[in-house]
Amino acid sequence: MKRKEEYIQLLADQIRCKRAREDVIREIEAHISDQAQEYEAEGMTPEEALAEAVEQMGDPVAVGVELDRIHRPRMDWGMIVMAVLLSLGGLAVQCAIGNITVGSAAFERQCLCMGIGFCLMLGICFLDYSFIGKYAKQLFVLYAVGVLFYMTQFSFTVNGMHRGAILPMYLFVPLYAGILYQYRKTGYAGLIKSIGFLIPPLWLACFGIPSLSTAIQLFLICGGMLLFAAAKGWFSVKRKQTALALLIVGIILPLAGGAAGFTFWLADFQKVRILAFLNRGAYADGAGYYYQQVADVLSRVDWIGGAANAEEIVSRTARGEVSLFSLVALYGSLVGFLAVFAIAAMVIHAFLISVKQKNQLGLMVGMGCTLVLGVQTVIGTAVNFGCLPITTVTIPFLTGGGTAAIVYSILIGLLLSVSRNRDVLSDRLYRPKWKWRLRLERTGDMRKLGE
Repeated sequence: MKRKEEYIQLLADQIRCKRAREDVIREIEAHISDQAQEYEAEGMTPEEALAEAVEQMGDPVAVGVELDRIHRPRMDWGMIVMAVLLSLGGLAVQCAIGNITVGSAAFERQCLCMGIGFCLMLGICFLDYSFIGKYAKQLFVLYAVGVLFYMTQFSFTVNGMHRGAILPMYLFVPLYAGILYQYRKTGYAGLIKSIGFLIPPLWLACFGIPSLSTAIQLFLICGGMLLFAAAKGWFSVKRKQTALALLIVGIILPLAGGAAGFTFWLADFQKVRILAFLNRGAYADGAGYYYQQVADVLSRVDWIGGAANAEEIVSRTARGEVSLFSLVALYGSLVGFLAVFAIAAMVIHAFLISVKQKNQLGLMVGMGCTLVLGVQTVIGTAVNFGCLPITTVTIPFLTGGGTAAIVYSILIGLLLSVSRNRDVLSDRLYRPKWKWRLRLERTGDMRKLGE
């Protein structure tokens, strides 16, 4: 027993990352115990079996050094480069389409917010994202209070809508990932409580801002995360039946909520927007004007080079939400395609970061951030080209705006933290089999440890 403890201590001394050391020790102990049991089954005494199991591990310093190489934080420089380039590209787009002018107050404000966002991104990157899982409920409540305070004291309103509070609402998503993680293995009670935590952000979106489109997007994103967790057996309930029930409810509620919102809550101008989308010809001189211009521009725009009289069209329709349409109208389809492709590449990279996680909290946090970026990209692109009604939505990094720069930087920072700790943090409730984590190979009298 003493030799086993000495071996593990000497091995652990080679692991520089303190957060990884505890999990490595736990796995080493489990592996030695499993191997010793196999030797006992072959007829060895417990003492002989344990000694042989330790001996088969190989040199503790060599094994520890290799484990230190495996279990260390790794910076995802690719994501950082993409975030920086997209931020600069988005600023260039806003200048190119005339939304802001170089040297203006708006330009300086955007640069300041981008700088703040970059600092937040790096700061969050070096944090241990597992704090979200430990303090999810407290963070969720505090953030809800903070959003409500910001909404009432600082957020600007347009037509009665707190537009400045829309994007901060999407930071509820990674916090909700922590909520789902905390309620694992708690049965139907945990499932119901997880559903209950959806109510505050949806209420704020529907009645605080109010923005029905934001509420629907939050419901779809968080509902998708809940459905995934249930289907993966997080709550220890009947997976297929529960997932099917959640899917049905997830389809019915947005439809019912949209119908109720249109009937009772939406302002007249919002109703007109929807009607103009459905019947564009009848509203061609009013709310349907934008859709007419989109159809006209897309029919005349070249692959390279904008449409004739594009400057006049853009000046009439220019809004932050339709930056992509303005870009295509002025410079051609290729430029717009490349812009969307660049953002899609970032979203795909974020998705790959998420699915590579060994830690289930990291998987859910990463997936939540990816869904926000992906949903915003898809819906924003659809709005720009008249495939959905005009609404307050952004395309990550392309649309511009100080709040957008900060919110998306926070999401990227969380993704970087998840990626950086991929080989550091393991899941305490699920320990992968040793044979899938490590492979021991004989090399003479020594064993070489590899993945």
